[in-house]
Amino acid sequence: MSVSQKYGILRVIATILKFLAWVVLAAGIIGMIIVLANAGKMPDALRPLATAGTFAVPILAIVWFVQLFGFGSILSLLIEIEENTREIAARPPS
Repeated sequence: MSVSQKYGILRVIATILKFLAWVVLAAGIIGMIIVLANAGKMPDALRPLATAGTFAVPILAIVWFVQLFGFGSILSLLIEIEENTREIAARPPS
């Protein structure tokens, strides 16, 4: 028995959050590469800042990735639980 799909906007939001998580992760990696590429061109006074940025950018990107992807997955999970519950409730008693 197939149940109709509800909560279309939540499905879209979950997909957007998962996509945005991958974009943030890619931006973090690209940001790290940019900081590393430009670190040699910086004055000596700013090199410690570039070193800190080299470590901070990917760590922050990973934290944001986990949060965004996790929240999108939780939304997907809740929608699937609701669908399964509705499907079980619609079955005739045996």
